[in-house]
Amino acid sequence: MNMESTALIHFKGVIDTTLREGLQFARAAFAAAQHRRIFDYLQQIGVDYIEVGNPVQDNIGQIVSGLARSRGPHGAKILCHVRNHPRDIARAIDCGADGVNILCTVDLERLDRMGLTLADYQDRVCRGVNQAREHGLEVRVGVEDFFGQDSETALDIYATAVACGAERIAVADTLGKTMPWEVMRRIRRLRNRFPVDIEVHFHNDLGHAVSNAIAALRAGANWVSTSLLGIGERTGITPLSSFLANLHVLDERAARRYRLSRLTEAENYVACVCGIDMPLHLMTNPASGFAHKAGIHLDALIKFGPHKYECLPPEVIGNKRRLVISTIVSGKTTEEDVAAFEERFGRGWA
Repeated sequence: MNMESTALIHFKGVIDTTLREGLQFARAAFAAAQHRRIFDYLQQIGVDYIEVGNPVQDNIGQIVSGLARSRGPHGAKILCHVRNHPRDIARAIDCGADGVNILCTVDLERLDRMGLTLADYQDRVCRGVNQAREHGLEVRVGVEDFFGQDSETALDIYATAVACGAERIAVADTLGKTMPWEVMRRIRRLRNRFPVDIEVHFHNDLGHAVSNAIAALRAGANWVSTSLLGIGERTGITPLSSFLANLHVLDERAARRYRLSRLTEAENYVACVCGIDMPLHLMTNPASGFAHKAGIHLDALIKFGPHKYECLPPEVIGNKRRLVISTIVSGKTTEEDVAAFEERFGRGWA
């Protein structure tokens, strides 16, 4: 593989939002202890930032304060996702967060309902950035539904944020309907205009979240927003396991800083606490992620090895393979064949 052509040279890291966006999943309702365990899993995997909800809500504020107090000196940084409002930012400061992700709107109907002009709102953005930076917090400013809003107005918000000292701007495909080629076009425009880092947050309504994340990185984005299992509003967002598996295939050097072997356990834990079965499309599904059943697949694996039908070894992400035999499609593979295969390549999942 030509690493020069596949390496994601703009990639800087992962901002996982299981504890914020993930809570918007219809089946998610994490207790305090579950917040803590998910937080620990994310630190073990090595994500760079962990995004939490708006601490202006007392129950979330208490959880954020507890996480900030209990993490080690080398733990992931905590980012609070807040509105463009001084009260929210003040609460994030009080909770011990490392940064704020300030969510902005450029929807004129919403601004009118808030009794604000666009100029008023831009002034509030600048004051919010200054408020956070004066207390040593990192600042990201994002525009909700960037791909569905007026482009020039969104660029004005970003320009204001950058001029006032924001270190990162964020774009969101809130409706989950943007195509990869549009992602590349819009991200290139942002990359050419703004000297700061770019974060991307893709919803998965049409199934493009992972592809859009990779396209954005190729076009100049630096940070990807993920969640365990990909849980979030509606059909969710970019799954952490799928993104890191892609990173392993496309830019293995970049992937080495993460402990991918913890992914299967972490995502299965989240499925358990949400009361759902593991999604069939995720490689972290123990029953199907690396299950081989078709006769032609089984025959090739046994004769030549797993590389014939696996894009990466299952142990990379903490999973195991499974050879499914004695079915209508499994051909002539026998238990003896499976035993011989496992002796060469390791035991499968049972």
